[in-house]
Amino acid sequence: MTKKDFFDWARMYKDEEYIEREAYSCVETAICNHYDIEDITELTAEQWVDIHAWQEENVSEYSPMNMGFSDVYNVWEMNNEDV
Repeated sequence: MTKKDFFDWARMYKDEEYIEREAYSCVETAICNHYDIEDITELTAEQWVDIHAWQEENVSEYSPMNMGFSDVYNVWEMNNEDV
């Protein structure tokens, strides 16, 4: 067998980055739509408690959406360090 016969996925990281961006966008959009806000930084700490509770109850630990929730939370946290 030549190297050409073996499976290869060149630049798979590009697809991973795409999936990460999509997960972030989906989570951010769902949260903003639910709370009727324009920007994720407008959320309160209490709203994040509710969001995390929902996530724990409804999102499988293996779901790629967990990455989206974590990334959205990190953005919120960086902009609300005093909370």
